[in-house]
Amino acid sequence: MTHQLTAINLPRSTGALPPERAPEGADNYLTDESRLRGRAQRVFFPEAEEEVIAVLKAAESEAQPVTISGGRTGITGGAVPQDGWLMSLEKLNRLTALRHDPSANRFYLHCQSGTTLETIKTAVEKKQFPGEETWDETSQAALANMRARPAATGWLFPPDPTERSATIGGMAACNASGARTFFYGPTRRYVQRARAALVGGFLLDIARGEYAAAPDGAFQLVLPDGSARLGKIPNYVMPATKNAAGYFAQPGMDLLDLLIGSEGTLAVFTELVITLIPAPETILGVIGFFGSEAEALNFVRAARGEKLSVETPALPGRPLALEYFDAHSLNLLRDQKAKQGAASVIPALPKAARTAVYIEMATTAAALEQTAEAVGALLEACGSSADTAWTATTEEETEGLKAFRHALPETINQRIGERAQKFPGLTKLGTDLAVPDTALLKMMTAYRDKLSAAGLEYVMFGHIGDNHVHVNILPRNLDEYAQGKALYLELAAQALALGGTVSGEHGIGKLKKPLLKVMYGAEGIAAMRAVKRVFDPAGLLNPGTLFDA
Repeated sequence: MTHQLTAINLPRSTGALPPERAPEGADNYLTDESRLRGRAQRVFFPEAEEEVIAVLKAAESEAQPVTISGGRTGITGGAVPQDGWLMSLEKLNRLTALRHDPSANRFYLHCQSGTTLETIKTAVEKKQFPGEETWDETSQAALANMRARPAATGWLFPPDPTERSATIGGMAACNASGARTFFYGPTRRYVQRARAALVGGFLLDIARGEYAAAPDGAFQLVLPDGSARLGKIPNYVMPATKNAAGYFAQPGMDLLDLLIGSEGTLAVFTELVITLIPAPETILGVIGFFGSEAEALNFVRAARGEKLSVETPALPGRPLALEYFDAHSLNLLRDQKAKQGAASVIPALPKAARTAVYIEMATTAAALEQTAEAVGALLEACGSSADTAWTATTEEETEGLKAFRHALPETINQRIGERAQKFPGLTKLGTDLAVPDTALLKMMTAYRDKLSAAGLEYVMFGHIGDNHVHVNILPRNLDEYAQGKALYLELAAQALALGGTVSGEHGIGKLKKPLLKVMYGAEGIAAMRAVKRVFDPAGLLNPGTLFDA
């Protein structure tokens, strides 16, 4: 691999700017799920890579900052413009090619960056791809190969963020993950190649395994005129846990990974090649209910293969997902069900349930019963009961269990929305902290102790398999909101002290910059700024994201 990235000019680019819309006619594009609202002078909607190039070339010429917008599903304000121009990539949404690697038993799908996760998953599941009739002969052969396999042989793009309206460009920019990240890992693992545009109108085409930083972190970016910009990967140590905070940094790292997770501050993805792997034949989903948090945590640790003080039966493989619901979460759902009455779709919860854990296992039709028995035995060994557990073996049943999980954030948002009518500016305060496996019990104790002492209303749920539990503080007034923000900083400090991260999956955006500085310090932020200057010397791309412009 070479330490020298080479940028190119796009030969076919005409320099014509893409269609645009006046800001007053693009109100929905000035915000995202963070509810932060911004402003822009011009809003562009490129439909081709050369139009993205044209915008970034004009931005340099006119010294205009450019904010990139994808599916606007982020909750940290990364897609919200503070001024200047906004470029929405939603119309850059074609699936352009399919390739097959028989030696690796993988397919590779070429996607423009505005393609939604819904489009990708639906196309892969049905083996019917929008625009496939325009594909080249190699892609047609790969598609015929995919369809010629037995009907039960499915394929999968593993990353599974909750919002299927997320775009693949946004997922790569934020290294998105989800419940099944516990088994499959985040988006980074499934990006094989990227085309990415730079401010000034240059293009990078980076395949995994082609470009790497030197052992000391050094690399070069060579522009079409032959000039070179020297860079160095930050030397901070990444936490030994799921992490979406700041630029990825490792000695000798693949430079593709520098762009992935950079939240659009270095370059704009125009096309990505993603990996499709064989899908499990069958997925078993189970929600087990427990009488105490300690029992639930024992189940989680045993399911991960950790040894407990008492012997527990082993599972036939690593779970795909492990999700947690605390007592406050279950009580909130009970209350919501009571308020909704007969119209409620929330199922009745076991009366004795104080906590719950959702587990997914990949299996086969032949091994399904044995896998279910193993999960049931582990539930029993950890103080739960297989008789009260909810089980899903079909896609429809699994979606039902997921709907139960999604009912919780929906209820939270509804409650906060009602309170915000009385106290404008009030929002929930949701943590995104994660710690290493060895620190799970200490972090859970810290959550309980600090939250109980504060007397704030809260729920705790989420990706406990990765020690990445979301605490949602639900302030009842603005004084509690201020108290909750201060407590959030205390919890973040605790996670960092345990070797964790301030962001397991949501990224930093514009709202969590103080936490990034706490995590990496002024020296780490300076190192990230130096990397940004290599790709974006004038600081025009996504200004205000990760660190102040």
